[in-house]
Amino acid sequence: MQKIAILYDASQAVLSTFELDEVLQQILIIARDYFHLPNVSILLLDKETNELYVRSQIGWDQKSDGVRVPIGTGLIGTAAKEKRPVYVPDVTKDPRYLPCSKKTASELAIPLMVRDEVVGVLDCQSENVDHFDSETIDLLTLFSTQASMACRTRVCTRSNVAALRNWRRSMPSRSRRLRCSTRKSCCPRSAC
Repeated sequence: MQKIAILYDASQAVLSTFELDEVLQQILIIARDYFHLPNVSILLLDKETNELYVRSQIGWDQKSDGVRVPIGTGLIGTAAKEKRPVYVPDVTKDPRYLPCSKKTASELAIPLMVRDEVVGVLDCQSENVDHFDSETIDLLTLFSTQASMACRTRVCTRSNVAALRNWRRSMPSRSRRLRCSTRKSCCPRSAC
C-alpha cells in the first residue's frame, strides 16, 4: 500500500503545476519524507557540456549553485553514463564518491531516463551505512520515472511554447492582413 501511496503522491506532484522547479522540489520532499533521506537532489544533463548540474536539492552542506558533475565522474556521473542505478552501501569504501554532505554514509544514484536517453539523475544519500535495501532501490527507481516524466513534459512544453512565440513573431504582418481580409465588412482599411 505504501508503494501505491508514494507513486500516487509523485504523480500528483507532476500534474500539479507546469513549473519544473516546483515539481522537482515536490518530488524531493516526497523522497525525503517517505524514504527518510536527509540529502536528496535532482541533477539535470547539460547536453552542451555533457555535465550534470544541480537543479533542485534538499539537505546538502554546501551551496549547490555551480555544482557540475561530468558524465562518468563520481557515483552520479557513473549512473548517468551506465544508464543504471549505482548504489554504494558505504561511501568511505568507494573512491568514486564525491562528498556533498559530511554525514553521508550510503548513496544511491538513479538515472532519469526518457526512452533510452538520460535527462538527469536522482541522487539519494543517507546518514546510515547500507540504508537502501533492494526493495527500496526498486521503489526509488520506479519513483524516479515520475521525475523523468516531469522533466520531459516541462522541457517539451517550454520548447513548444517558445516555438509558438517565435512563429507568432515571424508572422505579424501576415496575420494582420489575414484578419483584415476576413473582416472586410467590419474593418475599415485604415485600421489595418
